[in-house]
Amino acid sequence: MLTIAGLAGLPEAVAQESLESPYTSYGFGDLLNTNQVVQAAMGGVGVAATDPYSVSAQQPASYAHLLKPTFEVGGLARWMRLRAAGGEQRLSTMRPLGLSVGIPFAQGKAGLALGLSPFTDVGYRINDQGALPDGATVRYAYEGSGGLNKAFAGLGTTVWQKRDSLANGHKLTVGANFVYLFGGIERTRKVYFPEGANYLNTQAFSSLVMRGPAATVGLQYLGDLRRRSSLDDEPLRWTVALSVDPGLAISARRTELVNSFTATTTGVETFRDTIAFTDGARGTVGLPTAYAIGFGVVSPTWTVTAEVRRRDWSALRIDVEGYALPEGLGPSMSYAVGAAWTPLGLRNGSFLGRTTYRLGLRHAQDYLRVGGEALRGTALSAGLSLPLMGSTTRSRFNLGVDLGERSTPAAGRITEGFIDLFVGFTITPDIREVWFRKRRIE
Repeated sequence: MLTIAGLAGLPEAVAQESLESPYTSYGFGDLLNTNQVVQAAMGGVGVAATDPYSVSAQQPASYAHLLKPTFEVGGLARWMRLRAAGGEQRLSTMRPLGLSVGIPFAQGKAGLALGLSPFTDVGYRINDQGALPDGATVRYAYEGSGGLNKAFAGLGTTVWQKRDSLANGHKLTVGANFVYLFGGIERTRKVYFPEGANYLNTQAFSSLVMRGPAATVGLQYLGDLRRRSSLDDEPLRWTVALSVDPGLAISARRTELVNSFTATTTGVETFRDTIAFTDGARGTVGLPTAYAIGFGVVSPTWTVTAEVRRRDWSALRIDVEGYALPEGLGPSMSYAVGAAWTPLGLRNGSFLGRTTYRLGLRHAQDYLRVGGEALRGTALSAGLSLPLMGSTTRSRFNLGVDLGERSTPAAGRITEGFIDLFVGFTITPDIREVWFRKRRIE
């Protein structure tokens, strides 16, 4: 049976023909950790986020800071350049970031949120060549598609707060997300033998469908960095935050079909015979625990935050008969810092004065291993949040760009350079409107 483990070196003879990264042929594909443009334009930070008009699904404790009902939706366009010793190739693709809804309640002391976003992404088409003992050329083709999606519903609430008449004091919030992961990954491996070689072409198709519950729990502590002595003073606060995704097991079902086929010069393939068939072998996939810690400094007009994330994917447990990853996984680590600045705040001032300017930087060691080496990547991000519909709403049009590169330290590997363009909307009601509150007087 064929295996894509032979592509661990990704030599220059390999050609990537799909719209996604060839590295998605490993593991469960690319992990997608940012679910909205606001976080993406700041390097993906979200653990210490306290944005009152955006949902950060990475930190459910932040829902307690929401001030208005918030609806967000976004997507991205990616342009990629693959470079190796044999040359380069350019690709492009589009992908949704998902949608989210946040609703404050309990007089601003709590909030709930729900949403849907992609969690992993697989998409590749790779061709390679080899030689038979007699010197004849044999062609290999590898294809993969699919990924996992994440639906979540969460609650964040204030468990302790101390404030004086000038709003000096401290605040501790906690939160939890119920997460449901679902989706599947399909992979096809083919070998084409030359005519007259007395071999039959062979195809191996496999499908792994996964679904099951997961969770995220978190806390945030917000305190004074500089105390206000009058209402004219601008408050300056610091925040420290923690989030944990407990390692839970989700169900999995594997289907595999290996068959022989013939192929004409025009590309028509005809099924010949079944070599092996497995229908619905069931098992579980045990996800490892993830940890994240963040720090931030917050004022009414600017924010700076940094975070560290870790998940040891070498502890992944796959208990599905006959299924194995093409190569082992390792710990993933990411470091990110982001900043946002609104010159005149959101309430008053000119259009440009109410625009939020964002900047971020991140460096990550990927969970994927290629030839035993960890993928590493660095990216610089920037963006704008443009106010919509005047100063009586906090709605905004969000734009962001991500410029980065990913590869392994070993010589001869493919280097990915990419540019991501993020586009999204944040919709909130007019500040004079009150939604989701029970009327006291009819």
